[in-house]
Amino acid sequence: MDRMNHDITLASDLSRRAILAGMGGLAVAIALPLPGRAQNAPPAPPPLGAAAAGANARAGMVTAHLVVKPDGKVVIVSPTTEMGQGTHTAHAAIIADEVGVDFKDVSVETAIPADAYRWGGSMGSGGSQGVRRWNDHLRKGAAQARALLVQAAADRWKVDPASIGLENGRLTHAPSKRSLGIGEVAADAAKLTPPESPVLRDPKTRRYVGKGVPRLDIPPKTRGETIYSMDFRLPGMLYACARLNPVFHGDIASFDAAPALKVKGVKKVVKIQGGVAVVADSVWAAMKGADAVTVTMAPSPQDGINSTDLAAAMREGLGAEKAIPATSTGDVAAAFKSAAKTVTADYGVPYICHSPMEVWNCTGLFKDGKLELWAPTQVQDRSRRTAAGTIGIDAEAVTVNTLLLGGGFGRRLMDDGIPGAAQVAKDMAGTPVKFFWRREDEFDRGYYRPAQMARLTASLDAKGEVTGMAIRIAGPSMRSEFTPGSIKEDDLDTSSVQDLSNLPYKFPNFKLDWARRHVRVTASPWRAVGATHNAFFLECFIDELAAAAGKDPVAFRRQLLAGNKRALAVIDLVAEKSGWGKKKLPAGHAQGIGFFASFGSLSAHVVEASVSDGQPKVHHVTTVLDCGDVVLPDGARSQMEGGVIMALSAGLYEAVTVKDGHAEQRNFDTYRLMRHSEAPPTIDVHFINSGEALGGVGEPGLPPTFPAVANALSAAVGKRLRHLPLVEALGA
Repeated sequence: MDRMNHDITLASDLSRRAILAGMGGLAVAIALPLPGRAQNAPPAPPPLGAAAAGANARAGMVTAHLVVKPDGKVVIVSPTTEMGQGTHTAHAAIIADEVGVDFKDVSVETAIPADAYRWGGSMGSGGSQGVRRWNDHLRKGAAQARALLVQAAADRWKVDPASIGLENGRLTHAPSKRSLGIGEVAADAAKLTPPESPVLRDPKTRRYVGKGVPRLDIPPKTRGETIYSMDFRLPGMLYACARLNPVFHGDIASFDAAPALKVKGVKKVVKIQGGVAVVADSVWAAMKGADAVTVTMAPSPQDGINSTDLAAAMREGLGAEKAIPATSTGDVAAAFKSAAKTVTADYGVPYICHSPMEVWNCTGLFKDGKLELWAPTQVQDRSRRTAAGTIGIDAEAVTVNTLLLGGGFGRRLMDDGIPGAAQVAKDMAGTPVKFFWRREDEFDRGYYRPAQMARLTASLDAKGEVTGMAIRIAGPSMRSEFTPGSIKEDDLDTSSVQDLSNLPYKFPNFKLDWARRHVRVTASPWRAVGATHNAFFLECFIDELAAAAGKDPVAFRRQLLAGNKRALAVIDLVAEKSGWGKKKLPAGHAQGIGFFASFGSLSAHVVEASVSDGQPKVHHVTTVLDCGDVVLPDGARSQMEGGVIMALSAGLYEAVTVKDGHAEQRNFDTYRLMRHSEAPPTIDVHFINSGEALGGVGEPGLPPTFPAVANALSAAVGKRLRHLPLVEALGA
């Protein structure tokens, strides 16, 4: 919280609207059809100009603005949120290569919600889509810009455009030895119509994509210059600290503001969704006032929820006669009946918290019937609609400016911090107010990855080959909490069975279903979503099947992947780089493997680990990722390393338990995260550039980590560890 006390003041015109208005020059709106839309292709991108995309965009169009400023600098107004994953740096590299400018001359800003930046009708960032979704669109827009700049120079010089080159931000005409900076013709280029099908540069000419380029966000972070949402200030700004009912979806029955108003600096106590907010002239006064205000909690249907009852319900669901089908091929029952051997195992994972370092905060200013927000959000349009609905204004009267996030991991896909900010801003009309939660609120009201259990059963023939597989998942519905009303009680929540319906493994007979056992504990996507628990369930069970068949875990997987060259390449490389079966391990050490396909990518990890005095220790991790092609190698490497650390922390230590309708863990003293000293000394990352369609990078590194470390520790202690967190399974 002390970050908010830094002496940082930003003028109110930091709004992206002001930035766009002052750019001038050339703007290109990139427009391509959405998959699965009508057969009629949308028209060519609209006329150039900073406002063109907003004025001409229509449902189903996907656009992003590429701006060439008069000074020759290039700005991309991105539809994605930068959360430290390096997406904006990747966008800059794509643009620099395709236009033909120096990387240092490209910068990136996040757009204000408008049709030009919406995919499928909504602006937001998630699902490891930041690069793979926008790569082709950005290249096309950059190629359009290059064509327009070349044409503008050709018109000025009265020469053939084909005789003009564009490199390093300069247009050159070799025969006459003339040259211009791109900024010198930007205004003329803005009057031209972009070509519908611009010629893209040969990938062999790339200087930045796939190469080592510096991250745009790292230098200011290391210098302490980065303005996170918590740092952001406006002149005359007040602060509002929330005091919330800790029960999930709970509210308060009444409150007495008098004690809070006695605290020096406190201005007002405002009723908000779920509690109250104490408005003051400093962070400290707001927090002290929030502690002082007297509140009476309202009774809630969630008051009696507890982890023990939920666990019992999920176990019952594993054996229930009825479940919601996901997929079925062949005849599993017949395969089980004729099997030489059947194997069954139950697994379980708890609720886990995103626990970003930056707690919920949002700055709001309500003036003249309009609301402007500055927020650390992944879902700009969702936040916009929520704010509008909360205070009873039209969504068009809400402007959302996206600030840098102090950690996202899916947590800022939820908009639960927005209503309080909107309510306080309206109540304090004319005065900007920074609304914020405290760490305890993040844990109390946090939207977790839901707890789930699984029962896997498989049949083996006399040769040890799998003839049938049945997977039953049981647990709460994430979608029912994340998008209320989007799923009926008898509908399949696809997040619970994520990536299990289309496995790379060959099972001649396969059945997958889900038993809904829902409780109203807040839940939302956690980095990699359902793939995190499903990889753990499946890949640990694959190890158990290998043992039952008397086969090596890697060899057994190769058998299941026979004919899948792409998957086999991933398995073979991770086995090679980790020294699987060849490396002499120290006494007590063991290796475990995990492989999973998610977000359009394939990833495999080998973890080397041991157990001493009941405590796990991870010594080394080898990872392999095939995401088609790597756009930003350093960023991809960082994402894999960070994903491994995050998954190790969650798999080894993390759990949220529920009692009396709220989380028992309320801060980092009780919610256990991996310490620096517990992180593996080395994480070796390897990429396969297969040339397949671009896949995700930010999330695929997590799912294989869970089973890889569990399989390693299981081998080290000589017993199967089937429940997370693993420290509890080990009895530590």
